[in-house]
Amino acid sequence: MKPQKRKNLPQSAVKLVQKLLKKDEDGLEMLRMHDFPDDASAHDDELTERLYAEFCADIEDLQKELSKHYGSPTRKGNADTKLIPLNGVFSYFMWKAEGRQLFVAAHHEDRGIPIVLWLGTVGK
Repeated sequence: MKPQKRKNLPQSAVKLVQKLLKKDEDGLEMLRMHDFPDDASAHDDELTERLYAEFCADIEDLQKELSKHYGSPTRKGNADTKLIPLNGVFSYFMWKAEGRQLFVAAHHEDRGIPIVLWLGTVGK
């Protein structure tokens, strides 16, 4: 499926990262969410596939933006990892930044549950 254009994302992921890195604790910032309006749309495989492609395109755009400031990602993947505190991750990138792990990840735990794109930090 063809990647879609970035939709309704913050103008600067770098500014959000700087805000997260100033905190002493781990942080999460939701960048985008698709909430299925009804059971029929939640079980529409074509819609879900299209949304996954859109979210993956958003992650690619964010990866390019964040890599300009934090270098090449230290990890990337398309499945859950213990390093990211989310279930149902289907795409992610990670960087080391100021002694922490910085990540951008999309996840979808199950049908009927929203698809969400996150920016976050873990570990100190």
